[in-house]
Amino acid sequence: MDLFDTGFTLLMILFPAVFTLFVRQRETQAETRALNKKLTGLLWLASAIAIGFYALLFRWNPALAYFMWLAFFPLWFLFAMPVLRTRNAGWGQPEPGALRSASLVRRDELPQGLRTAWIGLTLVWILLLVASIYGLASDTSGAAHWWLPGFNLVAGGELWLLHWAMRRSLIEPEPVSLNESAQLRAERERFRRFKLGGWFALAAIVMLIFSLPPVLLIWLGGDVLTLVIIIGAGGGSLAGIGGGVFGTMASIKRAKINRLYAEASVDDSA
Repeated sequence: MDLFDTGFTLLMILFPAVFTLFVRQRETQAETRALNKKLTGLLWLASAIAIGFYALLFRWNPALAYFMWLAFFPLWFLFAMPVLRTRNAGWGQPEPGALRSASLVRRDELPQGLRTAWIGLTLVWILLLVASIYGLASDTSGAAHWWLPGFNLVAGGELWLLHWAMRRSLIEPEPVSLNESAQLRAERERFRRFKLGGWFALAAIVMLIFSLPPVLLIWLGGDVLTLVIIIGAGGGSLAGIGGGVFGTMASIKRAKINRLYAEASVDDSA
């Protein structure tokens, strides 16, 4: 796992700086471009310092060095985001006076198909929880580990939390323009569908990562320990990467919507 841990940590440290390379420079003002150049230098310098610190930690304690992947968050929010905003204004927030959309219906209402899917996902979680408890209750060897269903309960809390987060993401303020294009309306609808699908997929994967291992250990014992480790460690890492990809793609789509809105707002003021 050392090779995977090293690769994952370095990937997370370098991701903010590398990602900015793929965002096209749209700002034309010389002052903004100069600021972008300075901020980009700071981002790469901070990334190099983080890698150097990781190398020192790795020589001392590789297990502790693994947690340097958390450097992703300050590198992204404190260094990369300012770089992105000076390359493309869409990565920022619409101006304070932006016209916001209103609705006479609940915007956090889920489509019927997705509501049915959430019910099905919840039933799968209940089934796995019952299987864990029943397996422990049926164990007469005296080796039952009653703490294992706690992971199933954590999975239930995760389902509720991500369901709440998904619905909250649907009611974020949406900028509108009097002259907004059909492309802007279409992108806004695609963004909504993307958020719904992404939150559901993430909730399903994380629920299985927490709920499935206890059932396997209770019913099959130590024979499946390797499989449980793969599901827990490997699946957890992949879920984390998937969540990061989902968040990054959401940011890209939001930036595109903001850019289209800014272009439409120019027509409004004309």
